[in-house]
Amino acid sequence: MVKEKYSLGDLHRILIGDVPAVFFIEVIIRTVLIYIILIVSIRLMGKRMALQLNVTEMTAMVALAAAIGVPIQAPDRGILPAAVIAIVVVISERVITRIIMNNKKAETRFQGDMNVLVEESALNFTCIKDVGMSRSLVLQQLRARGIDHLGKVKRLYMETSGAFSIVEQKEIKPGLSVIPEHDQDYWKDVNRREDVCVCSNCGLRRDTPAKNDLECENCGKNQWEPAVL
Repeated sequence: MVKEKYSLGDLHRILIGDVPAVFFIEVIIRTVLIYIILIVSIRLMGKRMALQLNVTEMTAMVALAAAIGVPIQAPDRGILPAAVIAIVVVISERVITRIIMNNKKAETRFQGDMNVLVEESALNFTCIKDVGMSRSLVLQQLRARGIDHLGKVKRLYMETSGAFSIVEQKEIKPGLSVIPEHDQDYWKDVNRREDVCVCSNCGLRRDTPAKNDLECENCGKNQWEPAVL
């Protein structure tokens, strides 16, 4: 029988691989050079690369990561091809940025459009479905920003970069709570407006006591509850 080429007990192969010891010195040199190439590439693509990335910038980062990983680990691959790929990626990203700066349609096509997830203290499920989010994730974003009910929110935007922006109401209104029902410590101190109800699903407001007698104009549900102050 032919001896198995791979064995779980072959620690030399697992830890070091099939390369000479001198290659580890070369790995250090390759890593430094690739690191410099990566820093220069990111700097050339602008300060935006250090912030929340949009679609084109994320694509550029993925392309750079794919290009620089191989020369570090493969002794038979040179660094120059990775540098060429980095140059092409940087030039492409800069060209696309120039195009979308002067063309709104191109900007929307490359980066997508902004979405309004909350509008006038009610969830906009059309936009929420378009961006592939769930109701619970939207409420989570509000809680993370110190919002405890929708009556405080005029608009919640999801930007093209994926970041969230909140425009708060100038005058706080009664609204749907975004706090989970099982948080009893919170709910024992909550004030409710019995004369104002909100849709339990989207937060649409009605200036009447809570009765499950009407279909919500916003989401189609018929579950209502007293608004939170």
